Order: sequence, then C-alpha cells, then structure tokens
Amino acid sequence: MVPRPTASAILPLTLTVIVGLSACSGFGSGSQSSEPSSAGSQAPSFTAGEAPSRDSGEAENDSATAHTVDPGWDAPAQEANGTFLSMHENDDSLEYRAVDSTGEVLWTAQRPRACSAYLVTTTDDGPVAVLMDQGSTTGNSLTPTASGYDLKTGQKRWGPVETPGAMLGNGLVFAGAPKDYIGPSGPRTALDPATGDVAATEGADAGEGRDTSPRVVALFGQHLVRSQGSDIVGEDLDGRRLWNRAAEDFGMSASEAREVPWEPIGTTHALMGDAGSEERSLIDLRSGATVDSDIAGAWFDSSSDTLVTAGSELHGFDVNGTIRWSTPAPENSEVAAVGAGLIAFDSASGPVTARSARDGSPADGDTALLKTIDRLGAPHHISESGAALIGDPQTPLLITSQG
Repeated sequence: MVPRPTASAILPLTLTVIVGLSACSGFGSGSQSSEPSSAGSQAPSFTAGEAPSRDSGEAENDSATAHTVDPGWDAPAQEANGTFLSMHENDDSLEYRAVDSTGEVLWTAQRPRACSAYLVTTTDDGPVAVLMDQGSTTGNSLTPTASGYDLKTGQKRWGPVETPGAMLGNGLVFAGAPKDYIGPSGPRTALDPATGDVAATEGADAGEGRDTSPRVVALFGQHLVRSQGSDIVGEDLDGRRLWNRAAEDFGMSASEAREVPWEPIGTTHALMGDAGSEERSLIDLRSGATVDSDIAGAWFDSSSDTLVTAGSELHGFDVNGTIRWSTPAPENSEVAAVGAGLIAFDSASGPVTARSARDGSPADGDTALLKTIDRLGAPHHISESGAALIGDPQTPLLITSQG
C-alpha cells in the first residue's frame, strides 16, 4: 500500500449520538462557509512507490497502468456516476473537494470544522451532494442546516434547510440530541434528496417505545423505510405504501430495526445490520423481500446489473432477486470492492485477485485497473467508470479511469 499520514475521521455511521460530536453543532465555531466554486485543476499524481506531491499537478504517463492521484482527502470518499466527494482538513475549516474519474478537481466548498458530515445521494435528476452548515445564532449555539448541490457541477439544488441535529446516517436522516446527552438518538427528520422538503418526521417521544406512531428508519433516494408498531413499512416519497413486513421477519423488534445501520446497495436495495457482522440481510426496497441473509456484505455492479453478496459463499443475483451464480470465495481472502464488472479480493498473503461480477468466473488480469491494484493493493471502492479508491479509507487515493 502507498503510505499516507492518517487524519482524523468524520463522525462514523452510528445510531448512538454524542452531543459534543454532532455533525454540525457549531459551538464556538466562527469559520466562514462558501458556496461551491469551480476548480478545474488536476489532482497531483504519482507512480507506485513514490510519495505523492500535493504541490505538483503534473501527471505521470504510464499506458500499462492507470494513474493514481492524491486529491488530499482526509475522510472517506463517497461516489456516484463517477464523481467522488470528500474533504480536506485545514487549520480552521474543512474544504470539500469533488473529483471526477480522471482526477480533475471539479469544485470545492468551505465549511466550519464542526460541519464534518456529508452525503452523496441519488435523485431522478442525478446525484446530489448534501453538505451541513450553521444557521443563525440561537442562544449560545448555531442551528445546523443542510443544503443539496449537484454532485458534478456544485450548483445548488436546494437549501439551506434547518435540521433537528446531526446527519445520522441511514440515508438523508437527521436526529435530535438524546435526552440524556448520550444514548439512542432523539426525534428524527428525513429530507427528500431532490428538494430538501421534509419527507418524514417524528414526535418528541420517538425512540422511547411509548406509542405506535411511525418512526423513521432510513431514506435512500425515493425509498422511505419506517417502523410502525411491530412492523417495518416501505413507502415512496409520495406516501404510497410499497410493502409491510413484521419486524420479527428480520430477526429483531421494530425498535431494534430503527437503531441498526441500513446501507444503500445500488438504488433499489439496502443492507441491514452492523458493519463487521456476518448476520446482515440484503433487502429489496421496492418489495421488502429479503434477497439474502446471514451475509457479511453486499454490493451492486451496475455494469452487469448484478447484486453480489458474501456469506458462506459468494452469490450473484439479478436486480429482481433471482440467483444467477454461486461460488466459494477464494481461500484466505475477502471481498474488497465490487464495480466495473469486477469483484476484487483482498488477501493477507498473495496478490490481489478478481472475478467477474457477471458470472463469478476468474477475471482477465490484463487491464490497467487490475495491473495498478496488483502493484498498490486491493481497492475499497470501484466506480462504474473503473476509477477506484485505494489506501487508507480515511485518507483515500484515487486510481483514475482511462477513458
């Protein structure tokens, strides 16, 4: 792996909120915010074995392998449609940087250091980057706000919209502080990623188990998941009910389903369960059906329209949940990333290996991406364009695509 110094991380995806770490609490922060501005510069590149220079924008030209660039990110990057977003830590502010698959920095935006939560999400009009900020002073604190920007251009789509507190995770969901400052999050609000309008909200007693009114579980794109009584309910953003399942079908209570992480897989599915667990479930957000269970991870390869799951074996499903192929995982390896038609594996001993996401067969290693990761190590994200993230996920480097 290419070494880089590790910077502090953003607020992790967790459903237990500590007030002092809320994603834009704003106590005592006076740094200025800015709307996104075009950059149009190339991120510094380097060859394997060399330390990247952030002062140089010159690119190495090696036709046998893809270029690797250092956008200067100091937090995990998120991606949609070949555009990546993360942030760089300055002494008194955060600089968000959107970078395309060729390594070009498209736009940047400044935020106070307290506003370290961000989200790349999908809409019918293309992906949106949601950034937190601080509103007008209320008492001794600042009101957290959210705004949505076109991920590729940085043009504002909506906002600022006041939120009840931190960006919680499980999609575009925000939570108020816990009653006793630490513990399960307070009342939640979910925003429509296309408009910033409130899609769902909760009462003041949310999470205390005293009534059966709907609770917000997750919101991904046009799919809202709520709990109501002992059931889990799927809706669209127009309020139409898509499905209803007893929470016990998921092996937990409705209140537990509200508190566990849900992770989007493509635009139509979600992976439910704690990261690191081997008892997670892949759920179809359109029907509520369980595609696979007792798995450690799931991914969607858009180039072959394949859902890949990793449990006791590797499985490939089509988007309607029909199993397409099944195969044992390579010995002493685990799935590192899926994308651009590939399943890349990380191994404690031996080279990086890959298989086809379409049918699970061994992949052709004679590609620029595979040659590059063979030198630098397994990626932890591969985009449809073939660009990939490698290195420490907290300070990621970008392998650029070649077209």
